[in-house]
Amino acid sequence: MSNLRRLAAKQKADAARAAEQAAKRKATRIARKVARETSLANGLDDLPLAVALSIELNSTPPLNASPAPDQSDDSVPALVARLTAIREKIWRLQAMFAVSLSHDCLVEANRYLTLFQDLAEELKAKDAAALDAITHGHESLLLSPPIPIKQSIPLSTQRLVEMRWEAMTQPTHRPPNRDVAAIPDGLGWML
Repeated sequence: MSNLRRLAAKQKADAARAAEQAAKRKATRIARKVARETSLANGLDDLPLAVALSIELNSTPPLNASPAPDQSDDSVPALVARLTAIREKIWRLQAMFAVSLSHDCLVEANRYLTLFQDLAEELKAKDAAALDAITHGHESLLLSPPIPIKQSIPLSTQRLVEMRWEAMTQPTHRPPNRDVAAIPDGLGWML
């Protein structure tokens, strides 16, 4: 009789465990559905969690905003402070581009780079030593032309080119250039 009671208790525990696992699966399914719906707009799902988090925390302002407000204070310390802030922004945007390959980051980094170079010309005319102190060791990044942005090829164009290549590389089977009644022995020229 005790074996029967143990079997009934085991079946009851198994049923409770199965119901608990079913509830967990259902909750997980609902959570994934909600996460999928909320994350479709941000485009960070395919990135590692740490990268997505850092991009969300360091999100950049919209592209239509001006890179930096125009300040009328053209003193050397003010220019040095602005150039230092812009330099840090350029580094952060280019690092984000290197991780995420977001063209928006590169476009904005290029805008800040041109602004930096314009202000650097003003500072060079006033105090070349201060400009050298800001750009020391980073001349290739800060004083070079902006990074060119490669345009992506539309998917329809890629498919068209691939299908054209496949069609060109397929072997063609042509009918032989001989009469059907002739024997291909190489002596057809004597006839």
